[in-house]
Amino acid sequence: MELFLPGLVTLLIIALIVFLVLPRLGAPVLASLALILLAYGIWSHMTLFYAEYRYTTWTDRIKTYGPMLLIGILIFASLSYIIYLFGTEGPSALPASNLTPSQTAAVNNAVNSVANTFGLNTNKKNNGTILENLGGILNTPNRPGAYNKR
Repeated sequence: MELFLPGLVTLLIIALIVFLVLPRLGAPVLASLALILLAYGIWSHMTLFYAEYRYTTWTDRIKTYGPMLLIGILIFASLSYIIYLFGTEGPSALPASNLTPSQTAAVNNAVNSVANTFGLNTNKKNNGTILENLGGILNTPNRPGAYNKR
């Protein structure tokens, strides 16, 4: 019983940390924590087995840095690919901005006619764009007699 209870308490504390604390941390914090623990594990291993590593050659010592090098290359490649996909400015917020003026006018007319049909175009901004008009329509609270009643 002397060895069972401390081990059980340790397991319970670790389970609480894993299930309650770690899921609330962000990915950068978890990645940093993993790198720190990996470096600590390598350092601990090197100090524990120093006598065996003293007789190895310089090429054998490089092998211990392989995991950190691999993780660094993986993080660099992942970030490079994400920057390649989205660019430095991120995805375009308004993909409809590539329309020609005649297409924009047609879309504005269609949206305004639908809004007029349902009586939602009462507080329209003068000379506003389609997105400003839609924003005003979508942000207005439900009024009695409005179309989108539940």
